[in-house]
Amino acid sequence: MIKLVVGLVCKDGMSIEAFEAHWHDEHAPRAGEIPNLEKYTTAVALDPDESAYDGIAELYFDSPEDIETAFDSEAGRWALADLENFTETDENTQMVLEETVQVE
Repeated sequence: MIKLVVGLVCKDGMSIEAFEAHWHDEHAPRAGEIPNLEKYTTAVALDPDESAYDGIAELYFDSPEDIETAFDSEAGRWALADLENFTETDENTQMVLEETVQVE
């Protein structure tokens, strides 16, 4: 399984509550329409003042090629553009990883 991990930074001037509400209520339901997406998880920092990121998204795909196809789609392009509505896109980071489950 290939995992795309994205560290998200809350948009300047936005409360963590508004960040989380937009992410969960607006962004996540539409992101679920991204083709080839096998699993999507979100996590919001319990103490954002002490965290490098305000949230982490994990998106699971079968292959790196599936990630490329996913974000070339209408839903994928929408998801990328929507990040500007609730995150500081220049401060977000991402990694593509091959996941190995050590404990289930």
